[in-house]
Amino acid sequence: MKYLKLPIDFSGMLHGEIQNRCLIEESIAQYIMMQITSRYGEVAGRADFGSDIWELEFNQLVKIYEWEERVRVSLLESIVKYETRLTDIKVGVSLSEIDTDIDSEKYSQVRRKAVINVSGNIIQTGIAFNFNTSLYVSPLSQ
Repeated sequence: MKYLKLPIDFSGMLHGEIQNRCLIEESIAQYIMMQITSRYGEVAGRADFGSDIWELEFNQLVKIYEWEERVRVSLLESIVKYETRLTDIKVGVSLSEIDTDIDSEKYSQVRRKAVINVSGNIIQTGIAFNFNTSLYVSPLSQ
């Protein structure tokens, strides 16, 4: 089976143009990335689609290990519910603080970097699936 590659050109599709296709692994990765970057309530009819990342983005009162666990659990629940092509799903989240302007002597900007890992097995093929991404969240003021 062939899957559509994001972004989808709906105007081209309406005119019968052939859309870019991708393999199941890339399709699953795209869908997981949508879950990571979506906030709850953003997808109509699926209030629990997404993750806690955007609920916690600027919350400075949450400890790092609490942030990691809340985001991990929220992603795991969303992926288990909505990504039905995977089984044996595991999610890992780690958050670190990094200096994004190392060369500046006067000004330094510290940001948080979230590294997210998702693994499982593709039901259709039985092949192991691994997805890794990182994103910057919540600039910290100093």
